[in-house]
Amino acid sequence: MNKIVPDPPREIFDRALSHYLQPASAPAFTVHQDLSFEDALAQICDLLRCATATAAGTTQGLSGDQRHMASATEHLINNAKTLADRALDCLQGA
Repeated sequence: MNKIVPDPPREIFDRALSHYLQPASAPAFTVHQDLSFEDALAQICDLLRCATATAAGTTQGLSGDQRHMASATEHLINNAKTLADRALDCLQGA
């Protein structure tokens, strides 16, 4: 029986295999082991503030359903930031 689709060249197969089976690379973001809970929470608040600004900037360039989705994302990020800010306030007040 003849095959309809021929096998890919061995070089392409080996390259794809080595790409997907390579050892895991180092994470793009790491956290110092000595970071305190309060400092981590403060960093979370800063990251959420940046994410809000990014989402707001993205929303301005869109229209229709894409704009609605980006606005919803911005709203969710703002909610998370408000909660993180409140948690930080509670921690500092204790």
